[in-house]
Amino acid sequence: MPVLCSGTMERRWVPLLLLLVPWLPGLHPCLLCFGPPIQWARLCREIARSSQKDSQHQHCLEALAEAAVPLAPVTVGSGQSEALRKIIMDALHLLEKQKDKKPFEVSLQEAIQTIWVKLSQLEQAPACIPPCGHQPAARVFQCATCRLVDCQFPVDCPVQDVWVHEDEAITLHCDVPFAVPPELQVTWMFAKDIRTQDLALFEELQRGIGEPPSLTVQDPTLGTIACRLGAASETLARKYFYLNVSGGSVEAEQGLQARFRAVLRWPRGRAPLHLTTSLQLGLVLGFVGLVLLLLLL
Repeated sequence: MPVLCSGTMERRWVPLLLLLVPWLPGLHPCLLCFGPPIQWARLCREIARSSQKDSQHQHCLEALAEAAVPLAPVTVGSGQSEALRKIIMDALHLLEKQKDKKPFEVSLQEAIQTIWVKLSQLEQAPACIPPCGHQPAARVFQCATCRLVDCQFPVDCPVQDVWVHEDEAITLHCDVPFAVPPELQVTWMFAKDIRTQDLALFEELQRGIGEPPSLTVQDPTLGTIACRLGAASETLARKYFYLNVSGGSVEAEQGLQARFRAVLRWPRGRAPLHLTTSLQLGLVLGFVGLVLLLLLL
């Protein structure tokens, strides 16, 4: 799935960021996700009590940039992005409150430690589960890019081969290894005689909402059966089953296999019972025939 931008935050502050880039050398994007650049510039101006071109002001910005570097790999679940914003902004307010009470370096270190403590208390987003499917629960917010990022898996799952007899009923399951909404629409489709993932070649079989995601097929036909989880515009996953259909009776084949296994169970050098009986009968008939021939002669 494509990378999703974090919407209004980025659109609102990008123009300001472009104007203030010369004032904010090296300031890590993670700090800019939740506070406009002018806010950080104002903070350093108040702490340094000097103009933006003063060396102390630049030192403040450089210290903020250096402190933000360890935050680069931080990711939180999409539902935790607001909690992350509050953690960052609380750290900013802490620096503002302590600007006249403690040295800036001390206050900054305390703010960073507070950030890490609060980050450790956030719930982790579920891991992306391969190989396919759009997994909203696993979407994460990247502090390094200020963006929401989805699992980089295709919606279409690989085709599964299913071997079945033409007179055998089979049940297919449209389940996925990640959480999906309970009232999700499930659509079943079929493409006769071919192995394909081209949706244009499928015809719809049935559609339901809140139904168990399974389909039972009587007298299956060669071809590909597909199921879609979700509406066409909001698909979570599509699964494909290629039916390899063979002829013959299942019961007959099972009986043949049973007889074959029975033969394999006989000890080496000993013929099965029905073969031994036939051999004995043949010997008796041959002996009787020989006696009759001698009598006639």
